[in-house]
Amino acid sequence: MARTHYQVLIIGGGNAGISVAAHLLRRKPNLVLGIIEPNDKHYYQPAWTLVGGGAYDIQKTVQPEAKYIPKGADWIKEYAEEILPDTNTIVARSEKQIYVRLPCCVPWHST
Repeated sequence: MARTHYQVLIIGGGNAGISVAAHLLRRKPNLVLGIIEPNDKHYYQPAWTLVGGGAYDIQKTVQPEAKYIPKGADWIKEYAEEILPDTNTIVARSEKQIYVRLPCCVPWHST
């Protein structure tokens, strides 16, 4: 059965979310941490400026998301539909409710 309670839940598995998760888990390996990210593909957007200049192959900027989920983090393949701060709850598009002990970290990313 999938976990529904986390100490930290990061919304977004882009570069920022993955980096925050990896940093927190290095500092506290036993942290119960989840990353909510629906996409199977990870896009390395910082390289896109090099692609635009013809110095990098765009195909190399797309990798499987699973390759970048840090060890110790749970990957929740869902969309975060609603944030309920009064109850520390994230509601997924599937209506699954995920509870977090601390406020969630929401790195900016575009979809």
